[in-house]
Amino acid sequence: MDLGLTGRTALVTGGSRGIGLAVARALTTEGARVALLGRDVDALTAAAESVGEGTVTVVADTTDDGAVRAAVDDAATRLGRLDVVVNCAAPRATPGGPSGLAGLDDASFLQNVDTKVLGYARVVRAAVPHLRAAGGGAVVNVSGMNARSTGYLAGSVRNIGVVALSKNLADELGPDGISVVCVHPGLTVTERTEGDAAYAEKASANALGRPVTADEVATAVAFLASPRAVIATGAVVTLDGGRVGPIFT
Repeated sequence: MDLGLTGRTALVTGGSRGIGLAVARALTTEGARVALLGRDVDALTAAAESVGEGTVTVVADTTDDGAVRAAVDDAATRLGRLDVVVNCAAPRATPGGPSGLAGLDDASFLQNVDTKVLGYARVVRAAVPHLRAAGGGAVVNVSGMNARSTGYLAGSVRNIGVVALSKNLADELGPDGISVVCVHPGLTVTERTEGDAAYAEKASANALGRPVTADEVATAVAFLASPRAVIATGAVVTLDGGRVGPIFT
């Protein structure tokens, strides 16, 4: 299927590693030109080289609104336009630590929300004028299955916050031809966890009975970011291989 991404452009936050990097590669394979946004210049440079010629890098911490606005504008200028935003930049999830009120660390909690929820909002806010100028486009916000689980308070709150943000943005931006979708990967094998047998075993606890890879998640994200998937706006899509047991409506 031709996804209609040839000649389109995309900004991927958190694009120097993990799912973000895999998404950048998938979009490039479909014919899009990509800008990677991150904080580490060296990591961004290496990532861009692996994605392919013509990949742009812009540096910003998504908790800094001024830096975000400058980076998004720079990306749009260097790409010539902006059609797609994929938000992946977030603190690494660290379940298994102290949970509940007794283990709540205020600073960590606020950092999680500031980076993943408000950070996503900052990026979209900066990108919307460019998306409108392009005649519409797509936003895909990468959340996670902690939105549907207890036990890691910051993880649950930051991820369900992304769900609420995404639906609000979908309602607001739909009339401009901009779709907004939220996706929930589960435990996903990336370059960081590849070869980790214990992680692979844990990640296999799904309906498929095997780990889901970042490339598989990226393929789904590329489709949702394409003009083919515009009617999915407002949707929340699970990409975890099928969590066994719960029924989500």
